[in-house]
Amino acid sequence: MANILLAAVVSEPHPQAGQKHRSSGNFSTDTMPDGIKALLFKVVNHPNPDPIRFDVKHDKSAAIDTTWYENVYNNKQEDKNLEKCRNLYIANPENAQEKQFTVEVYAVT
Repeated sequence: MANILLAAVVSEPHPQAGQKHRSSGNFSTDTMPDGIKALLFKVVNHPNPDPIRFDVKHDKSAAIDTTWYENVYNNKQEDKNLEKCRNLYIANPENAQEKQFTVEVYAVT
């Protein structure tokens, strides 16, 4: 199995000012190849990545954002919602100890 980096996004340790859930900018999985088996999420650039938990939401203009993945953590693989999307973001982070972290998203082939 090969892992292909699709995106890397920096997340705040808590929701951004004025936001209920969002803690990062949008990221895209538009470069996802066909026929992948899963998405792999890695938490990097943080001194203690393993306790960090977060959700991934789909940013929808003029509509309520939907949650694509819940309780995501370092090295978690997800095999649902394997669609190309350019408007995903990190939401509801927990246990980041007031430090930013980066989430890398990989396609598992």
